[in-house]
This record gives sequence, C-alpha cells and structure tokens, in this order.
Amino acid sequence: MKRLIAFSVLTVLSFAGYSQIGNYKGTHPPDSAVLLLLKAYGEAFDGNQTVAERDAKRKSLVSPAYFYHGMDGAPIGLDGLTKRQTKNEFKVLADSVYDEVLYQYENMAVLIFKEWQHIRDKGVEKKSVNSVLILLTRENGHWKVAADIIGQKPKTTFDK
Repeated sequence: MKRLIAFSVLTVLSFAGYSQIGNYKGTHPPDSAVLLLLKAYGEAFDGNQTVAERDAKRKSLVSPAYFYHGMDGAPIGLDGLTKRQTKNEFKVLADSVYDEVLYQYENMAVLIFKEWQHIRDKGVEKKSVNSVLILLTRENGHWKVAADIIGQKPKTTFDK
C-alpha cells in the first residue's frame, strides 16, 4: 500500500512539474509525506518578491533547529539567513535543478541534486552550478526540513 501511495504521489508531482526526482535509494521506499514536504518546500521558492516573503513561506516547513550551510562554511539559522540575504539584496533570477536523488530512511531523508543558478547577490549578477543537499527529519511524527547544505561546484557542469 505504501508503494502505491508513493507511486501515486510521484505521478501527481511529476505531472504538476514540481518534482523530477527519478532516482531513489536508502533503506525505505519514498515516504509520501516527504514528497509532499519537498513539493511545498520547492513551491515556497517560487513567485516571491522578497527574501522575507520566501522565508515566511518556508517557516512552517523547517525544523526549529534548521540551518543553512553555504559555501562560506558558516551554518546560519533561517532568521539569520533571511536577514543576510535581504541585506545582500539576494535574488534568484533563474534556476534549474537536475540529477536529483532521494535517499529515504526511517526517520531521515536526504535529497541531493545539482542546480544551475543565475542570481544577483550584493549587486552582482552571476551564473553558477552548485551541488545541494537537503536534509529532512521526522520530528514528533512530522517531517521537517532540517538543513540546506550547499556543496562544491560539481565536476560536470550544466550550461543553460
């Protein structure tokens, strides 16, 4: 039954254009609640005028102990990230996600992917490719995003 539910959710998400996860690993099949959380989390990044608007949408989806770990190697909580990116006038101008793999475990899930981005940060526009890891945990019976971790530039790049 769980596999049928997961397949149904995947089918709906695929047709809705919210998920292109095509590779699943780990010790458990994809949890439908994890897939729905990832869908909502992805949607929180769309159509925002400000960083504060984006992060207000994410607030209920993240763990109280959520952290973002960027290329600078300094973990920062959601409120700190909102303040920093607002100050830096950060804006995603375009992006594309590819090579997604979801690792599902009993109380943890890890989504890894590569992302091409065209951003503006501190008044400078740049295009780059990053590796990204999103960690999800089950807390008090509910799935939450625990961390966003930006990794090094992948060895293979994606040019848009």
